[in-house]
Formats: sequence, C-alpha cells, structure tokens
Amino acid sequence: MKFPDLNLALLSALLLIFLGSPAADAADVLYQICGTTGNYTANSTYDLNLQTLLTNLTTSATNSSSNFGFAKSTVGSVPNQIFGLVLCRGDVNSSNCSSCLSQATQDIQNLCPYYKEATIYYDFCLLRFSNQNFLSSTDNTNQVYMWNTQNVTGSKTLYSNYVRYLMNTTADYAAFNRSKKFATGQLNLSQAFPETYGLVQCTPDMSTSDCASCLNSLIDEMLKRFSGRQGARILGVRCNIRYEIYSFYSSVSLLSLTPPVENAPAPAPAMTPPVMNPGPQGMERTIYFTCASITS
Repeated sequence: MKFPDLNLALLSALLLIFLGSPAADAADVLYQICGTTGNYTANSTYDLNLQTLLTNLTTSATNSSSNFGFAKSTVGSVPNQIFGLVLCRGDVNSSNCSSCLSQATQDIQNLCPYYKEATIYYDFCLLRFSNQNFLSSTDNTNQVYMWNTQNVTGSKTLYSNYVRYLMNTTADYAAFNRSKKFATGQLNLSQAFPETYGLVQCTPDMSTSDCASCLNSLIDEMLKRFSGRQGARILGVRCNIRYEIYSFYSSVSLLSLTPPVENAPAPAPAMTPPVMNPGPQGMERTIYFTCASITS
C-alpha cells in the first residue's frame, strides 16, 4: 500500500527534520501507519498476545548471532493470532538497535492505540504487527516517501543517472553479496555535483532475487518521483532505500565508487604481424569494467 500524494505533500513539509538536517534525532518517529483490520480491547487475549509478541521480537532481534537486528514471530491462534516483524538498520550497534526497538514497542501502542495492525518507522529500526499473516509474503507494504525539496545545481538528468548508478550498484551488492541484505555506497563525483551517499536494505530472510526485485522497484519509483533532488528515501517493511549529499549512516561506506566513463574513446587496435593468407574478418568486442573499492 502506498500513501496518496496528499500525505506525501505533508511529509515533504517535514523536510528539514528528516532529510535536510543530518542532526535529526534517530529516536524520532519518521512515520506511523495505523491499520484498518480492526481493534482490540485492553486486557483482552489479543492484547496479551501483543505484549508477548513485542517482547519476543525485541529479545530475538538483539540476541541473534546469525540475523542480528532482525526477527519475526507469531503468537496465539485464530481469532487472536498476531504476526510481527522488526528490523534494525544494518549499520547500527547493539545498544542503538535495542534502544530503538524498545522505543518502538512503546510508541506504536501510544500512536495506534488498540489497533490490531500497525507499522512504525525510525532512522534506526522499524516494527510492524498485524492480525493478518504478512510474514508469508515479500510484498513491500506500507511504503512511505520522503524527499529533499532542494534540487542539485546542474543537469537533473545527469545527476539522476549518477544516482541510479550508485543505487543499482549498492543494491546488487546487498542482494547478491551480503547475508544481511544491507549495503552502503559512496559516489565520488566531480566538482559539478556533490559526493552522494546511498543505503539499501532488505529483510535478511528474503531470497537474492526477491531482494533485488524489491530494491530495483524502489529505485525506479524514487527516480521517477524525485529526479534531481538532493536526497530522497522510500521506507517499506520488506526493503528500503535512501540517498543524500551527506553521509547519514554510522560506518564507512561498504562501496566507494567513481562514475562510469561516458563517451570513452575506442581503444587503439592491437598490433599484429602481417599474414600471407588472412582468414575471414572476425567480430571485435570491447568490454569496459567499472571498478569499485570495497571496504570490509
């Protein structure tokens, strides 16, 4: 489900808090979505199951050695069965992850009181629960769009091409090379444009192909909506992406990239000794490689 453009316009008014200022508090709620699948009452079976679920999710996510920062769980039986998922951003430490999830379990019940379904987003984590089994699907539900209202100076088309290269390369690295399905990238541009930083993440239980498809869909959508912007992000339960003209994540970029060379001259033909009876002329293929340095 995507928000209507009216809600997106309201989100853009919060630009200076969420995108324009690197100093935004990571504990601030970015957005919450209260569901439409019904309500429960205090101290009911559903309420008790929800408290158990939230505790289980936080404990599992912060104590897991294989999938640290991620957990999904189911508690109870129909009609009081409840499904939940939490995900911390891939570069946050144990303390920040635990703190964010603890805050989320409190805020989501205050902001969406007695809703059987709710989603909440922060810079460092997200939490979703529902009485519908969304865990069986990789559909990237409850997407939120946020962007910087300022454009870069220069060609919007050229800069958007650079952003696409950054995000596509970072997305491929996350989907195909990282068990956490998380990656960051830095694109070192010329003086015409500022250095640009990107972050992508999927839930680690997604397959390589599902993660790549989810991220590529968001990249296409982001560049269609926010071409030439100084920053933008799309939040989703299953995958999310973001780019900015400043570093907004906690660690050194996993990828350090330079733009692909455009309009490069063809290489000089190789010198070969003459032959008396040349054979049929063959096809010549030139392959260009763009190298990226990877920081472990």
